[in-house]
Amino acid sequence: MHARRLVRLLALTLALLVATAAADTARAQDTEAWFEIPELNVGLPPPADHVDRRTAYHAMATFIDTLAENRDVSAAQVLNLDVVPEQQQLVRGPELARKLGEVLDRKVIVPWRKLLDRPDNLDADAGTNTAAAGQARRSILIAYIDGPRREVEIRMNRVKTPEGDPVWVFSRETVSLIEPLYQMHGPTRLEEMMPDILRRDSIMGLAWWELLALPLLLLVAWLAGKLSYRMFSWRSEKANHPWAELALDAMRWPSVIVVVSTVLLFATQWLLVFSGPISAIFNPLVVVGYVVAVVMFLLKVIDTAMRQFVTFDMGELSSHDQADNRTLATAMSAARRVIVILATVVSAGFILSAARLSSMLGLSLLASAGAVTLILGFAARRVLGNILASLQIMLNRSARIGDQISFEDQWCTVERIHFTYVQLKVWNGDRLVVPVERFISEHFRSYTLADSAQDRTVRITLSHLADMDAVREAFERIVRGQEGVTDPDEAKMLLVEHDAFGPVARFQFPVSNPNDGWDTECAIREELMTALQSIQDSTGRPTLPRAAFDQPDG
Repeated sequence: MHARRLVRLLALTLALLVATAAADTARAQDTEAWFEIPELNVGLPPPADHVDRRTAYHAMATFIDTLAENRDVSAAQVLNLDVVPEQQQLVRGPELARKLGEVLDRKVIVPWRKLLDRPDNLDADAGTNTAAAGQARRSILIAYIDGPRREVEIRMNRVKTPEGDPVWVFSRETVSLIEPLYQMHGPTRLEEMMPDILRRDSIMGLAWWELLALPLLLLVAWLAGKLSYRMFSWRSEKANHPWAELALDAMRWPSVIVVVSTVLLFATQWLLVFSGPISAIFNPLVVVGYVVAVVMFLLKVIDTAMRQFVTFDMGELSSHDQADNRTLATAMSAARRVIVILATVVSAGFILSAARLSSMLGLSLLASAGAVTLILGFAARRVLGNILASLQIMLNRSARIGDQISFEDQWCTVERIHFTYVQLKVWNGDRLVVPVERFISEHFRSYTLADSAQDRTVRITLSHLADMDAVREAFERIVRGQEGVTDPDEAKMLLVEHDAFGPVARFQFPVSNPNDGWDTECAIREELMTALQSIQDSTGRPTLPRAAFDQPDG
């Protein structure tokens, strides 16, 4: 029994030792920061002394510098020519190196910060949140480039032959893609027809033909956009159908942006292929242009269609029988703001994705994204708060376009509810612009929120000796003769206060809406003053209080 237990214990211990050894071997293999290959560029002569491939940084520098010095064989040493037969490497290698250099110069901004000057390319200074922190690397992504059917990667790998030291070279997969990439992004037929002097480098790594072509290209794009605007304007004026006129009018400015973007796209992708810095600017601009044009066209169509179905005229919306239209106009305005917000977010995401900013600007942009987000969020907190507050007005319908309100003792009509402010039209024609957050945080009196009907009042201080019955009869006669009073039987005269000058009478009467109510109130006040003077003259009893200086004797 003891012997069996001992055998089992020994077997278990041996299995654990074997598993540990296997794990250590696998771990050791994983930590080897290179790819084992049987041979490297045996068809080329031995690398010259100036060919430094020990680090990714020096390998890339060697590749670029040797191409600039027309030492193409040395540049080919930085390629893994495993896909090229040995007997063809001496001829094909320099040719592929030149073509890859042309593609990199035109379509790639070399991420030098990712290419460290140490063999393992380990970023010892990186923070713990960085992907490369404390980890030796054997492959580095240089860039993404549009391929024949999809995006492809340009990579550098660290490789090692059995007899040699680890070196950095462009991967065999990248080398196999050089020909199709050169067909897509290499010099066009027009460039090949140019004289050599125009193809030489000038300033900032740009060729002379690029410096000459850029102003001409921008001028052609501007003229094409101007021609498109005039053409759509002319067609809009000649249109016979309202919807055709709407579509043509909505296409004027979007067509300008589309035409300019198309001219830039055609010129930089097919007619002429510009170098990396210019492509890095034009490519995102073209994407931004198309997205902005689509958003502008949709918003223009939505705005015009909204005006076809609902009016935004304050004169009509402020009428007492336009409550449903006020609600609809406010909802449509809020829907437009929601569309703008969604279009902006989606467009920004699409532009960032299409422009591939992370691959061009490097990991530093992503590393600083959190700090930038905090800064922008803090700076834009008031703007975002106002945008959300404007949507809150739409949801709770506390104020609608066309509503008549009293805000800060000002009689106003809600004219517009924008993203960040509310535009109020004061009774005298002035515009009061109020931030949305302040508008919803302050109380205001609404005259048309639920029911536009209201009771208006006229307050007059009477004399102690006034004939109240005669005054009441005069008031009832006046309200029955006023068209603005909806129900004369509901009109009342009430003595609400009393002081040393006399009793204060409140004459109240119902009206259908605030607009008519103000005019009716002013008319009744005027007729009341005339009636009170007539009563005083006819009865001989004072109706209104008289101050000492009103007396003839002083």
